[in-house]
Amino acid sequence: MACKITHKLNSQQIRFANRDAAERYAEIIGGGVDNWHFSTVPRPDARQVPVTVTGPRRVRVVIKA
Repeated sequence: MACKITHKLNSQQIRFANRDAAERYAEIIGGGVDNWHFSTVPRPDARQVPVTVTGPRRVRVVIKA
């Protein structure tokens, strides 16, 4: 499940794919796990995700003589 971490001093927020990645970031780059607040991010409902259709469009050309 996705995880969001928020820095306790400056309110910086970063989202990660899972908690392991968030903890690794906080420990190595973020100054330690104690400086961050961890929270889970709910998975968006499939009906709420906007869908964009890309690709070639068919154009019908009619030539009148």
